Amino acid sequence: MQKPCKKCQTVFEAPDDSVLNRFTPFCPACATERREADEKTEAARISGEREARWQAICPPAYRDTVIEKLPNPNKATEILAWNYGATGLLLHGKTRKGKSRCAWLLVRKTFEAGKSIRVLDSMAGFHYGAVFANSGREALEWVEARSKCGLLFFDDVFKVKLTDSFEAAVFAIVDYRISHNLPILATLNDVGDTLAARMTSDRGEAFVARLREMCHVIQF
Repeated sequence: MQKPCKKCQTVFEAPDDSVLNRFTPFCPACATERREADEKTEAARISGEREARWQAICPPAYRDTVIEKLPNPNKATEILAWNYGATGLLLHGKTRKGKSRCAWLLVRKTFEAGKSIRVLDSMAGFHYGAVFANSGREALEWVEARSKCGLLFFDDVFKVKLTDSFEAAVFAIVDYRISHNLPILATLNDVGDTLAARMTSDRGEAFVARLREMCHVIQF
C-alpha cells in the first residue's frame, strides 16, 4: 500500500496491515532521521543528568583540574592508571601537593565508568552527627550506603576530631568494604601512628591495619 510521508510527502510503500499502516506515518528516510534525532536527544538528556550528578558529587574547585598544572603531574598519570578492584589507593604526603586533585580525577574516571561514588570529607562527621541525632534507622542507612557503593573516597576526613559514634561508623564501613572486596580511595597527611592516635585505642591500630591491607600507597 502506498501512502504519502507525513513529513516530506514522498509516496512510499507502507504495510498493508491496517494497524501497522496507521503506525507508519513516515517514509524510511524520514523515519530514520526522526529516530536518530530522538537518540541524540535521549543521549543529551542522559549526559545532562550524569553531569548534574557529577556536579552534586564534586566540589567546584576540583572540576576543571589540568594535569600539566599539578605539582606532581606524573603522580596523576600513575593514579589514573589504577584499575577498579578490591585494592584501592591511599595518597599520602604533605598538604598542597595535589593529592586531592589527583584523587578527584580518578573519582571522575570511576564515575564515568558507571560506578556509584560516595565521598567522606572534613564535613562528614557533622553530616553523620545530624543523621544519627535524627534517627537510628537513618544512621544505619547512611552507613550502608557508604559501605556498599562502588568507590568510597576519604578526602581529609581524619583532619577533624572524630566523635565516638562517627569513628564507629567509619570503622564499620571500612570493615564491610574490606570483607566485600570494595575499594577505598583516600588522601592522608598522617602516618599510621598519628592516625591511630586520633582514634580510640581499641579501633585506631586495627583501622590503620585495614587501610594498609586494602590500599596501595602512593607517596607525594
